[in-house]
Amino acid sequence: MKKVLLALILVALIVVPVTAATGGAAKSDLAVGLNLGTNTGVGVQYRMNDFDIVGNLGFGFLDGYLSFDVAANYKVTEFEIEKAKFDVTVGGGAYVGIPIESGAKLGLAAIAPVGVMYSLDNNDVPLDFYLRIAPGLWLLPDVSFHFSGYVGALWRFN
Repeated sequence: MKKVLLALILVALIVVPVTAATGGAAKSDLAVGLNLGTNTGVGVQYRMNDFDIVGNLGFGFLDGYLSFDVAANYKVTEFEIEKAKFDVTVGGGAYVGIPIESGAKLGLAAIAPVGVMYSLDNNDVPLDFYLRIAPGLWLLPDVSFHFSGYVGALWRFN
């Protein structure tokens, strides 16, 4: 488990600076970073016109899966705290858990992420910070309640 987490962190530490240096994602709406929580790993966001596509690849600490989730997030409102603007998002998506232990079954859940995001207003350090919870419903291997929650930081490529 520690090796998987360490590998994911090393991949993120290599991918983010290399992409920024080469301009591979420059002038795009792509953001890449780290998520910490029930699904700890590499986070990705791509901004569209009306919504964002968010994804996370990591280790699911509650269920022991190598996990991947993807969702479409919609901004529903925003608020300010002392000139700092926060966006509130709601979305829908899927969580896929690939078993690491032998004998375990593949997991699939429908999720509904709800989050709060803060973007630094700084072109030199274009970071987005967020808190997101994703309740849902396990569809495989059995129908039951699913829950994910994490905080993260993404490097926004401008």
